[in-house]
Amino acid sequence: TSVRGVLAISCGIDAHNYAPRATPPTENRIVFLGRVVEEKQIDKLIRAFTKLDPALGATLEIMGTGDQEARLKALARDLGVADRVTFDGKVSEEKLRDGLTNAKVFAMPSIAELQSISTMEAMASGLPIVAANAMALPHLVHDGENGFLFEPGDVDGLAAKLTRVLTMTVDEWSALSKESLTIV
Repeated sequence: TSVRGVLAISCGIDAHNYAPRATPPTENRIVFLGRVVEEKQIDKLIRAFTKLDPALGATLEIMGTGDQEARLKALARDLGVADRVTFDGKVSEEKLRDGLTNAKVFAMPSIAELQSISTMEAMASGLPIVAANAMALPHLVHDGENGFLFEPGDVDGLAAKLTRVLTMTVDEWSALSKESLTIV
C-alpha cells in the first residue's frame, strides 16, 4: 500500500543563530562537526586531508566526541598530520558557531546521515559543503551549487573536492556560500 498526503518535514534549525561571513576566511580551515563514530567515515576525511597540496596550508578541525577519537588521533599521527588536525571534543554553542563561521569549507564524509543537522548548521553559517553522495546529504548539497558531492569512501574524490573549494576565487566561494544560505 502507498501512503498519500504525507509531507516529510526536517527538524530544521534556527538559521538566525549562525553568523555567515561576507567574504571567505584567509585560512584554509576544513571543519567537521558531528559524532566521532565509525559511520561518519572521519578516517576517510583524515586520509583525504593528507593528499592536499601542502602549499594550501590547510588545517582540519574535528568538533565532536565519540568512540573513534583515540583511533583517529593515532591515524593522524601515523599519517604525519597530527600537527594540523585539531580534535576539539565536545564544544560549546559559542565555539561551534565560531568554528563554523571561521572555516572555509565543511566536510561531511558520513554514509549514515538521516537529516544531518550539522550540515544544515554549516549551511546556515554560509559554508560551502563537501559531502558524501549518500542518504540525506544530496538533498542538502546540490553539486556545483552550494558545494560538491563525492562517492562514499572515495578518498581521492574527497581530496579533489576539498581542493576545489580551497582554491576558488572569492567570487566562486561567495556564490557557493550564498547558495548554502538560500537552500538552508
